[in-house]
Amino acid sequence: MSDTQTKNTAQITDTAEDLKFDREINILGRYSSIIVLALMFSVPVVVTTVYAIPVNFGKVMESLSQLMALFIPIAVIENISYYAIIGAGGVYLSSITGNILNMRLPSAIAGMKLAQVEPGSRKGDIISILSIGVSCLVTLVIIFLGMLFIGKFFTPILSNPILKPGFDNIMPALLGALVVPFIIRSPKLAASPFIISIVLCLIFGARTVSRYQSYFLPVIMISSVVAARVLYMKGFLPQKPAAKKRRVHK
Repeated sequence: MSDTQTKNTAQITDTAEDLKFDREINILGRYSSIIVLALMFSVPVVVTTVYAIPVNFGKVMESLSQLMALFIPIAVIENISYYAIIGAGGVYLSSITGNILNMRLPSAIAGMKLAQVEPGSRKGDIISILSIGVSCLVTLVIIFLGMLFIGKFFTPILSNPILKPGFDNIMPALLGALVVPFIIRSPKLAASPFIISIVLCLIFGARTVSRYQSYFLPVIMISSVVAARVLYMKGFLPQKPAAKKRRVHK
């Protein structure tokens, strides 16, 4: 077997260490998530218990059902989407620390770009975990310094009406910076979700699509996958021979 074939075989093979890494990441992520959820729920429970605050569980469940109907589909879809980019460890860590789209995902993509590794690869998963971890530490340091020193100096500047339009468009700016490289890399593949989104906006209206995005996102994702498959079968996308992943146990 040549060196090139050996290298390619190594890239598509899960070793015992790889499988052990996956198991430990999933175990650590599950237990960490359970602990964080318990701590989050402990705050209202302790407050209502200590101060004897009456709780109307009927109203709580009514409000909770509305929020769950909106956010559960978004959470499921986002985690499935993020997993293909930042891996299981990155999803666990970013979900626990929060602010995925604004901070954790851009940090992971920037880290993989600097390390010159592909998203979804074994090296990419490790780099995304390290990048998200560093992002969390930087966030804590900035929040701590802002709380102590910077807040009172920058609050008047940040609340200035002249700068308000810029801060109102931080999300589109971040999304543009993340999406443009993928569009440049494969414009044919990236065209389908844009076209589908535009068609949905023309049919239902942009306000309706924005309001019920948790229900439209699965439609856009499934339609985009089907469109990509059709383009691939028609030969409009580069075709590569599929390599089966083998699992090697020591």
